[in-house]
Amino acid sequence: MKNYIGVKIVKAEPREKNGVPGYAVKYPDGYVSWSPKETFEKAYRELDCKDFINSEG
Repeated sequence: MKNYIGVKIVKAEPREKNGVPGYAVKYPDGYVSWSPKETFEKAYRELDCKDFINSEG
């Protein structure tokens, strides 16, 4: 197998699910999911910049 790396910008907010801390995650195509806190925080870092998902062009 070969190695791959992916980068994506998502929108997220803290949200518990069944008492487990995590994040509600929304992808640019509108798909919404939930990720456990530890998993999410290992994969994503907060951006303090332009809103890439809701901006036009």
